Parts: sequence; C-alpha cells; structure tokens
Amino acid sequence: MMGRGAEPAPRLRVGRVLRALGLDGSVRVESLSDFPDRFRSGVSLRIGDRELTVEAVRRQGEELVIRFAGITDRPGAERLEGEYLTVPLNEARALPADHFYHFQLVGLTVIDARTGQAIGVVAEVLPNPANDILRVVNGAVEVLVPLVRAVVKAVNPGERTMVVDLPPAEEG
Repeated sequence: MMGRGAEPAPRLRVGRVLRALGLDGSVRVESLSDFPDRFRSGVSLRIGDRELTVEAVRRQGEELVIRFAGITDRPGAERLEGEYLTVPLNEARALPADHFYHFQLVGLTVIDARTGQAIGVVAEVLPNPANDILRVVNGAVEVLVPLVRAVVKAVNPGERTMVVDLPPAEEG
C-alpha cells in the first residue's frame, strides 16, 4: 500500500487496447513490445490500478486479439478501449547495446552535432513502419527527427542527452 505522497512504481507500456471485438469480452490490442511472449496466456498486465490476466490471445494481422479473465462481455471490453497495458518497469527486458525503450528517449535534450546547440527536447517517439521518428520540441518549434544511426550519433540516458546530425535545411 502506498503512503500519502508516494509515487506509484514506474511502469512500462507494452500495449494499447484499440477496441472491443465481438460479444465475449475480447479486445483488439496494438502491441508496443518487441517481445511477443509478453502476451501469452496466464501473463498479468495492468491498466491503471487494475490487474488483468491474459486468458487467450491470437494474432489477427498486425494486432492481437486478447481475452482477459473476468472480462466476459462487450460492455466490459469497451471500458478498456484506449487504455494502455503495462508491466512493472523492473520487468523491462534487457535490450542490445545502442537500443532504447521509448520512455528512455522521451525527455532527452537533443543537441546538434554541428553546432553543439540544443535543438529541443524529445516529446514523443512516433512509431513508423520504416523507422521511428522523434518529435523534438523547443517552445512552439517542432522538429521531426528520424531515429536512424545516420542521424542519431549518440544517446546518453545518464546525461539526458542525444546528439543528432541533421542535414542542412533546404532554403526555399
């Protein structure tokens, strides 16, 4: 039980409930994890403070169809729509060198390799089929940075920085 003012334990988003499917309480889920076994039968996931146990799972195209124990009808499934499925941060799997979870990139100060000046802060990582894209903001200015080695030269989560080498902007 958390005491007054205690921070909730950090959690890692592994999926997002898209919509209810059918009448039996099943939901369509967008996986945010590179580890498919995260969603196997018997696994516990959370939405907010609510713990859910995966009862059945199958892949349908790019999405997963999951039925959770205790969710037995469409109205129950509809209440989950738009919610994120999470696991404790300490259950995050180790990634190869030079690979990072999105939460590790959000909040990093992005520095221009050519000038040494801060471009802004990573506000969001946008999934994209070819490669993810960083949405970097500095006040009202927004820059989209492809998350590829040719552009991202260094990531240092400990120092909360990322160095990028962006091509010069074309003048028009």
